[in-house]
Amino acid sequence: AAYHDGGITIVAKRDPESPVRVVQDIGTRRPIHATAVGKAILAWLPPPEQTALLERITYEGFTPHTIVERGNLETEIKRIRAAGYAIDDEEHIEGIRCVAAPVFGYSGHVVASLCALGPKSRMTRRKLRELRQPLFALVRALSERLGWDPDERAG
Repeated sequence: AAYHDGGITIVAKRDPESPVRVVQDIGTRRPIHATAVGKAILAWLPPPEQTALLERITYEGFTPHTIVERGNLETEIKRIRAAGYAIDDEEHIEGIRCVAAPVFGYSGHVVASLCALGPKSRMTRRKLRELRQPLFALVRALSERLGWDPDERAG
């Protein structure tokens, strides 16, 4: 998912070999506050941009699990920054879980995020934990291909 002008857009995907899939159409916009891909980006935006975006967000509730208050989202952002990844535990679509991590560009700023998602029955909490390290390796490799230098972090 890519970040542009305060929004999140699905720009690439890889479907599983399994017949059970979550539909993610290229070009689809996703809510920044209710998706792991959105929160993974939001957590690493420069502070002035993050603050401005938090003020503009419409905290729409998509499921009973959606974060609908700014203070709760700010707490979640702190957790994401400390952990290095974001989770969507049925926040955008009931029955779907996702883990995402940020991708950084040559400037050191977050530009996108990568995720793994699936039905809750397959994306158990254990599976989400198991996916973190491979996801970290992928976002690091992609970030480095985009010119990111981990020793010169911007955010």
